[in-house]
This record gives sequence, structure tokens and C-alpha cells, in this order.
Amino acid sequence: MENLLEKLFESVSKVRVLRLFMQNPEHIFTFPELVKRANLNSQVAKKELQKLIKISLVELKIVRIKPERVLKKGKKTVQAKKTKAYCVNPEFGLIDELHNLVTKSSVTSRSKLSQRIKKIGNVKLAIIAGIFLNKNDTRADLLLVCDNIKKGMLENFLHQTESELGKHLRYTVMDTKEFKYRLDMYDRFLRDVLEYPHEKLINRLNI
Repeated sequence: MENLLEKLFESVSKVRVLRLFMQNPEHIFTFPELVKRANLNSQVAKKELQKLIKISLVELKIVRIKPERVLKKGKKTVQAKKTKAYCVNPEFGLIDELHNLVTKSSVTSRSKLSQRIKKIGNVKLAIIAGIFLNKNDTRADLLLVCDNIKKGMLENFLHQTESELGKHLRYTVMDTKEFKYRLDMYDRFLRDVLEYPHEKLINRLNI
């Protein structure tokens, strides 16, 4: 199942845009948000977006974007601006089939995921659950126990992985000392992660 969508649609960029919409069917994306979330350059994203609009999978909407704060100039108030935005067309005939295909196909191999994780620091434990296992009823998608963490590498890993998944990751990162303390205290969060379906990609703590 690895890279199934890429083989079917012959484009990694198209898969990222498609996955973003399928994983967030009720969300309305502005173009800058779509580019950032899919981790694509604007030209490529625009090209793939137009293809999805052409087949009526995605529809264009005009929405009002509120400014982050209301600025006053004399007696005038800055008004929300109209902008183009995009969302899934709920009337598209194959929406359920596409959603199932997107959510069940593997984003990347476990070995590649492990290799990426190892770059963020001295990783002692890496547990995947939730979205990686097509489960929605879990406390987290990713638990990392890591010492000497490289924050820049962690941010890059999260951004790259989320762009492939099409969805924000629910993740927790802690160092070994905190993990062992919380484990000894029968921490509810850790207990839920370890008792519910999960996979250990890296396990140097013999948990």
C-alpha cells in the first residue's frame, strides 16, 4: 500500500492537495493556507487545485477574512476583506470512496518515518498511533521521548509529515526523565497511549 496514491495519480503534489481536502472535508482553505499546509510552491499548488475544481471535487467560495485585530484610523475601522477560498464539494459523487482511499493508503513506510524521527535528537522512544493507524479515538498520533532535541529538526519533521498526512498531528514530546517519572506515577495520558492500539518505531527503553 506504500505510495499507492502517488502511483494512481502520478503526482505527489496532487496527492498532498487531495489528502488535505479529504482529511478536512468541512474546512475552507484560503490559498496561502493551502500552500503552507500542503508544503508546495504556489505555482504547483494552483495547478493541482484547478484540476480538482475542474472535476467538481473542490469548489471555490468567496469568504470574508477578519483581520487579527481591529485597527482604527480616526473614526474608521478596518473591515474584513473578501478573498477566494476552497473546500470540498459535498455533492461530489465519489467523495466517500476517495476519503476511504486517502485515509487507508500509507503515507510513508515505517522505516522512512523512523529515519526522519532519528534526526531530531537522541530519540529513546517513538510511538505512533491515531492517524497513522487509521484510528480516531486515541489521545495522540505521536509520542516521542527524546533527549538533546533539535527544535529546528523537530519543526521540519512535523511540517513535512503533516503535509503528507493532510492533517495536524496530535503529538507529545518529553525527555527521558519526565517520561520515566510519569510512567512511575501511572500517568493517565501515557497509560492511554500504551494501552490503546499503537506501534513502537523506536524503543530503546524496552517499554
